[in-house]
Amino acid sequence: MIETTAIMTTYRWWLTAVAAACCAATSAAGGAQDAGGAAGTTDTVPDASGTIENAPDEALDLFSLQVEVPLVNVTATVLDLSGEYVEGLADDNFTIFEDGVEQQIAFFSHDVNVPVSLGILVDVSGSMRYKIQQSLQTAREVAMALSPDDEVFIVTFAEDSNVLTDFTPTGPDIQEVFRGIRTGGDTHQFDAIGLALRMMENARHQKKVLLLLTDGFDTRSRLRIEDVDELLKESEVLVYAIGIDDDDEDPEVARRTRYHVYHYMLARLTDVTGGRAFRIYTGRRYALQSLAEILLQELHQQYTLSYYPTNPALDQSWREIRVRLDNPAATVRHRTGYYADEAVGVE
Repeated sequence: MIETTAIMTTYRWWLTAVAAACCAATSAAGGAQDAGGAAGTTDTVPDASGTIENAPDEALDLFSLQVEVPLVNVTATVLDLSGEYVEGLADDNFTIFEDGVEQQIAFFSHDVNVPVSLGILVDVSGSMRYKIQQSLQTAREVAMALSPDDEVFIVTFAEDSNVLTDFTPTGPDIQEVFRGIRTGGDTHQFDAIGLALRMMENARHQKKVLLLLTDGFDTRSRLRIEDVDELLKESEVLVYAIGIDDDDEDPEVARRTRYHVYHYMLARLTDVTGGRAFRIYTGRRYALQSLAEILLQELHQQYTLSYYPTNPALDQSWREIRVRLDNPAATVRHRTGYYADEAVGVE
């Protein structure tokens, strides 16, 4: 997963020597012309005050050059073929490309205890009627697996979004917010994501994650998927999803209307941010506590690859990022790119 938080670094190159050289060259040319080419005579161009003592300071102001160069920080998650997090990698295991052009890694780090600001979004629409208990239990386990340094908010959504709790530290009291939840109505999933992204603006931590518990369908949101794509591209938020699917092999499921996970939609939402989607089935027994611990272990770790782009223009264009790993038995997940502007951000 890429968490790229791009930081604008401003360089000021004070061209004092260049300014002095320019002044000297100008003076020499003018003096030679005025003196008829007499050797050893130069005229110094005075500043506005008529004195030459202040000339270097004035030249400093007149000939200063400010260049803004974005430092792009790409955070990545590396998983092996079994889905386990891969540790112990170094910068030479990675190659990073922007718009197909290889970039030089300027800074590299591997953090193993990153605090997380997490938003849990629980689908309570009508299609979740037979899935809600499994969904709520998963949400509880994830909330309880958070570390003391983390924070979490919880939102349910159907036709409307309902903020059960704003950002709060985790603890035993968090379980109380899941009581009394009922299902029904259409699914306004995209609108709920829009709300959650606005709430993330108040997050305390740099690493921000949304976790969707849903079957993936949106039926009547005001926002379109294209709108959500743009919001996610502009944000520094990772999206993970746990899709809860009906099991065709379950006789009880076969006797009622089935709602299968919309895999394409969940993949679209998670891939653009560098997150990933899981799938579980209704009626099957899962070690949900273990699932929550695996998920949080992944979220609390990250590789960070930082580079100064070879194209430094802040032209609002979309820059595609690709990270390649030298280990074919592992995969690397990261955000797909960033917009090159004064608030460069890729996470």
